[in-house]
Amino acid sequence: MSKTVCLGFVILALAGTIGSVGAETEVRTTMELAAAAYRGKDRTWYFTGGGRADVRLASVGNDAIKAEAAVEFYPLDITGAESSVEADTPAVDLKRLWLKANFPSWRLTAGKTKLAWGNGFVFNSGDLLFGSLGPAVDFTQSTVRDDTAFLTAFNIPTGRFSYVEGVLLPPNLVWDGTALEAQTIEKSSGGLRAFGRLGGWRLEGGYLYKGDAKTAYDLLGHRGYVSVHGHAGVDLYGAASFAAGYDGSAGVTRDSWDEVKSTVNLSLGAFHQLAVGYDGTLSLRFEALVMPWQNWDPVPFDDLGTAGTGYYGLMLYPEVVWTIRSTWNIGLRALVSPIDASAQFTASAGWDVFRGFSLTGYLVMNAGRPDSLYAWDRSSAWPAAWTDSVPNGAALTLGGSYRY
Repeated sequence: MSKTVCLGFVILALAGTIGSVGAETEVRTTMELAAAAYRGKDRTWYFTGGGRADVRLASVGNDAIKAEAAVEFYPLDITGAESSVEADTPAVDLKRLWLKANFPSWRLTAGKTKLAWGNGFVFNSGDLLFGSLGPAVDFTQSTVRDDTAFLTAFNIPTGRFSYVEGVLLPPNLVWDGTALEAQTIEKSSGGLRAFGRLGGWRLEGGYLYKGDAKTAYDLLGHRGYVSVHGHAGVDLYGAASFAAGYDGSAGVTRDSWDEVKSTVNLSLGAFHQLAVGYDGTLSLRFEALVMPWQNWDPVPFDDLGTAGTGYYGLMLYPEVVWTIRSTWNIGLRALVSPIDASAQFTASAGWDVFRGFSLTGYLVMNAGRPDSLYAWDRSSAWPAAWTDSVPNGAALTLGGSYRY
């Protein structure tokens, strides 16, 4: 039986399941189409088209139980940093498949979804489940760091603004080249967090045993974190975490402070919005990721990819977005690596033509030496695994999306 036929049966099963959960089923579809011109290795320019679409089935009309299934289709991610999908090979991803039930004294979440631990837009040290530390972020996508995984979570309120939450994540299925292979039980992950308020500040902290990686640059082993979010003229947030014990992805056992300290990381952020002109809004955001015991001297790019190592001690993220009459938006975002004096800039412009339909444009440019984290021209230091589908320092993308 072909993969396409199997997928068809899966979608029909999802529709029937969700339809039986709620009184009504809402179908939502998003289509994104774009064309991009980018420089590849050896300074050769390429022009390509691509896009993606997702279909979401959601239950509505029942406050006690909600469910959603989302399937994504993408022939080619033309804007990503490490695309591995050929242009003529459609790919399908079951992005979400979850159910949430509200019982009188507790709540249940089960399925493939995302839980938001910690605080942070680009850098979030409290995100132990999915690891929001990696320096490769694509701002041309509609959602930043939208990783999901199968999990089961129990949420028990302990007060009006407080709760405890337990979560269990099964191991990923691993593709061995011919079939999906199950991992042993020690690759499972599970933990507990507590959330509460102190004055006007939201506080949370927790522990997670991480058995396998959910994203690149993920840290495994015993994980602990604390996080805070509040308002003092501007929105302020921060988080800190560490990893200890055995990390199978890095092949190390962190059982001493000298080994644990290399994983200590701290994310800090501030966000503020200003009214500008007639019905205009200026959004300002600044975030920093600090890893005190990581690299504070420039390191060749090829040495910066191993989970648990290969971080710089400081990364910065500034953002400015100007929204005009809720119709036009102009933005500038940057990932800055001060230690090796490199940065990636993403300039964007968008126009909400009418409800559900918008046009967008992105210009991505790097600034840095060939061996830097964000190189303007990496032709002389091109990693062996990279192909011509990877942009080399500059890319222009124009496209549109339609949601209905």
